[in-house]
Amino acid sequence: MQAFVHRLLLACSILLALMLPTQALAVTDFKIITLQHRFVEDILPIIQPLAGEDGAVTGMQNHLIIRASPERMLEIEQTIASLDAAQQNLKITVNRQNSQQTSRNGVAVSGQKRIGNVVIGTNRTSRRAPDGVQIDIENNQSNTRSNSNQFINVLDGGQAFIRVGQSVPFTQEWVTYMHRYIRVQRTTEFVDISTGFAVRARSIGNQVELEITPRIAQLNQAGFIDFEELSTIVRVNKGEWFDLGSTMQQKDEVSRAILSRSISNQLQDNALTIRVD
Repeated sequence: MQAFVHRLLLACSILLALMLPTQALAVTDFKIITLQHRFVEDILPIIQPLAGEDGAVTGMQNHLIIRASPERMLEIEQTIASLDAAQQNLKITVNRQNSQQTSRNGVAVSGQKRIGNVVIGTNRTSRRAPDGVQIDIENNQSNTRSNSNQFINVLDGGQAFIRVGQSVPFTQEWVTYMHRYIRVQRTTEFVDISTGFAVRARSIGNQVELEITPRIAQLNQAGFIDFEELSTIVRVNKGEWFDLGSTMQQKDEVSRAILSRSISNQLQDNALTIRVD
């Protein structure tokens, strides 16, 4: 099989040579480069423009067939060497601090009042004021905080999803016809909303380039919505914490809605920091 592939590549090289004008043969190099760590379709779009108008680059299996001038060939080889490198694993650690504030207000009226021979009162008669009205005002507030760490391993250039979502009740209803009777059955289950940020990490020396995209899923649609136009690209040092929450809070309304939500009498804030090692 390898011998067949080698002969096929040689035939392709000869064909490329025949396609070249005779006057250019003396100043053109031909090379077959075997990729070790990357796919041809990943490298080819980057290399083809480097060959110039008089050159050509094609791909077959994990081989690149290149025809270019010596100067361009040198540049192409250097570019391939930098691209065809073993992809390292990146560890993304996510620190999540969640604070939830709940408030509860209530007003209760109790007592009775005599007006002439008529007594007006409530069912809850106040013990303190047998002939009077008592108003009780209740105002309770509670704060809850939680802190957690999670991590995920991705290949250099790969994408991770940081979920900042909630579980919401979703009710389904079935109607069954039984002769003259109709039976209605309802079931309620909690559905996760995949709301958060898609993070793509690319290693650049001792730094990491992070491309952060807000993502919101909708209950009435299959899949999710990525707000590509709201993507943010930042560079951080490896091993240092990056305040993703504060950065995205200042960017757009979508990110603010993801990180902070208000439901009836509850206010919830999510603080997110990430670190790439």
